[in-house]
Amino acid sequence: MFRRSLHLYFMDRFIPLNVPLDKVLELAESRPLELFELVKDIIEDKVGKVYDAEVYEKYFDPKDLDIVIEYFIRYNLGEVSLKIIYSKDPVKALNKYYNYEKRVRS
Repeated sequence: MFRRSLHLYFMDRFIPLNVPLDKVLELAESRPLELFELVKDIIEDKVGKVYDAEVYEKYFDPKDLDIVIEYFIRYNLGEVSLKIIYSKDPVKALNKYYNYEKRVRS
């Protein structure tokens, strides 16, 4: 069985992050923009200066204890999405999030 971990999903890549679970849970619930700040340097290494970030959607699956937070960031070429995922299977969690988003947005 896989161990739960935190990943940044950006530019179709899963990037493992080393953030303690208690911090993930605290920030995901009440201060998700602070969670983004933990990955901002990684993003800026790829796209340059980030001018703004906003939380687009938060998803929590209590059965599997999966968390997905989607952000939109603005940088000099426009806007791009990224996700922070806490799960034992980030690909599966991402697919569940997309299915959830389809139901919510339709």
